[in-house]
Amino acid sequence: MVLQLVLRWLCSSLLLPAVSGAKLPEAEVQMEVMFRPFLCHRKSKYGDILLVHHDGRFENGTVFHSSRNEGDKQPVWFTLGIREVITGWDKGLQDMCAGEKRKLVIPPGLAYGKDGKGLPH
Repeated sequence: MVLQLVLRWLCSSLLLPAVSGAKLPEAEVQMEVMFRPFLCHRKSKYGDILLVHHDGRFENGTVFHSSRNEGDKQPVWFTLGIREVITGWDKGLQDMCAGEKRKLVIPPGLAYGKDGKGLPH
């Protein structure tokens, strides 16, 4: 009888964080290095100013924005880690070498959200 009460208490206490609104783990940025230069003297870190060309694509491959083909066709300047860009960029472009090319798969929560708010037109 005593053992049964202890097990019930343990089980209910382990479930409380899930029931009381604990956060789910944050989705991660998937990163693939497409090209890395032979020499890398320094890697990017928060506070660095980066200059990047980018192509934004939906999961089906449709391009929704490209710095090479739209606007002034120039790369974008921004400071890494101070929320000037989507969180997925701030996370996915850390520790890059100058000239490196990466493919980032960014979940909606680290980009424009599930409704696409702020998505470039």
